[in-house]
Amino acid sequence: MTNLDLWGVPYIKNKVVNAIPYMGNKRKLATKIINAIYQKIGDFDDFYDLFGGGASMSVATLSAGHNVHYNELNTGVCNLLRHIKAGGEIPNKWVSREEFKKHINNDDWYGGLIKTCWSFGNDQASYLFGQDIEELKHQAHEYLLENGYDWTVEIRIKLLAEFKTQKKIIDRFELQQLERLEQLEQLQRLQRLERLQQLEQLQRLEITNKSYNDVEYKNDNTVLYCDIPYNETKSYQESEFSHEDFYKWALAQNVPVFISEYNMPNDFKCISEFIHRSTLSASANNEVVEKLFWNGKRGKK
Repeated sequence: MTNLDLWGVPYIKNKVVNAIPYMGNKRKLATKIINAIYQKIGDFDDFYDLFGGGASMSVATLSAGHNVHYNELNTGVCNLLRHIKAGGEIPNKWVSREEFKKHINNDDWYGGLIKTCWSFGNDQASYLFGQDIEELKHQAHEYLLENGYDWTVEIRIKLLAEFKTQKKIIDRFELQQLERLEQLEQLQRLQRLERLQQLEQLQRLEITNKSYNDVEYKNDNTVLYCDIPYNETKSYQESEFSHEDFYKWALAQNVPVFISEYNMPNDFKCISEFIHRSTLSASANNEVVEKLFWNGKRGKK
């Protein structure tokens, strides 16, 4: 499904992909990263997304026609992707703070849904809404579902405008809350899951729930892609990740290993840079330069 440019190098059209909401996800960069890989090593057969997260890279590479293996250590998120692949229901019901706390630590698919679609900044730890606006968001959520919300941006904006007009204002504080009601993040996130489920190529996706160094690849015409916990950014699972062990593992592989990071040791070559808005924390909206590194191996065709 890849095209060739004037120099015979494969490329795919840049676009934002639909994937599971995830902190630091690559949904806006995925196709650019794949094109950078093509530029460096040409075409390949198999793609191993070893720190799969929200599956942005897996989805983009599937769409380009490759054999893709998604691996993720977070069991709940991995089970959510399996649920989506199997055509399971994507519930659009309201999730309260109490239900969030009840399921946030569960490793089943519903726990994965709670972690990704109902957490603040996709941090998989804190509830999506503050107590001051939670009830208003709940009312707006129910209003949309009761009045023909069809998952489109146009209808969401239309129904939110109607809700604001019909809402009886109790006091000035509630008026300020209503003015802040520009979007319903949870419905937008659930919409991504609905669209992901419609991707026909998803049925070809292999899914595992292992440590990156326990995944075995099948042949030498393979790319290993690693969206590791960034060394200069604290994350919810970083305490269990050894960067030094990862560096040794990546350099020991005989196939190309590509790593997304801000900085890497000198043994790795930076092959591309991408300027974008950070999504690595709940509050960050700063412009950052993200880099793609390579272990220097080309594998065998």
